[in-house]
Amino acid sequence: MKIKTIVIGLVIGLTLASCGTEMKLATRFVDNASQVHAAVYFPEAAKVTLVKDEHGNATRVLDSLDQNAFLDIMYAAYAAQLRSYGVDVYIPEDQDHVEVDSLHWLVVFTQMEIQGRITTYTDEYYDFVNTYEYQVPLNTVNVAAWFDINDGEWHPTLFYEHNLMEDFKSSVVRKDGEYKYEYSVDEMSTDDIYNYAVFLGKLYADYTFTDMMNKYVGAEMTKQNSAPRFKIRWDPQEKSFFFVDEGEGFIELD
Repeated sequence: MKIKTIVIGLVIGLTLASCGTEMKLATRFVDNASQVHAAVYFPEAAKVTLVKDEHGNATRVLDSLDQNAFLDIMYAAYAAQLRSYGVDVYIPEDQDHVEVDSLHWLVVFTQMEIQGRITTYTDEYYDFVNTYEYQVPLNTVNVAAWFDINDGEWHPTLFYEHNLMEDFKSSVVRKDGEYKYEYSVDEMSTDDIYNYAVFLGKLYADYTFTDMMNKYVGAEMTKQNSAPRFKIRWDPQEKSFFFVDEGEGFIELD
């Protein structure tokens, strides 16, 4: 047991030592974040589409959505979250001449698409012998976002999409000598969609900071004829660094 503990300790120590350069550079970036000023622009409108299912039905959850309110709520959440990293979010006096360099970012939310659709979810039940499948229609809102960022030069466009889907509960009950499948849906409301705007605004801000920090780490390591072996994110609430999971964050488009 003692030998096993020593081995585990050595592995952890070697791991921390091997990522020292990335962590030092990321720490420097976080420490300097209070010097960064970001001019952030959101689109005036989103492209809203409804996709019909195989039966020709379309969701109605977007019928009462106020696009302006959705974007305003998202912008407020984005700005507040980016400020939690120490970044100053501001509106330039002259919007045609925005200063851009390593400490002055221009963040343009270039395009947003909101898509409403009905997702057919396959629910499965087992009776230790057979598997039974039941189809549950769930209202879904998909939001796709494109960001362009300039910190002295334009970086490749960043993309991210996310789904908000209704939740449901299901069960198989015995009635009149037969087993029947029943389900109840926690129906999506307009308030849920506005709360979704808050969630996405914060998420986009987290991804923006993470992307800019890792670009900085990569650029600095390139000067040393090296390259980062992983991506890092900073949690301003926990005051800690975490490794970025595969598939997490913005997708960089060619």
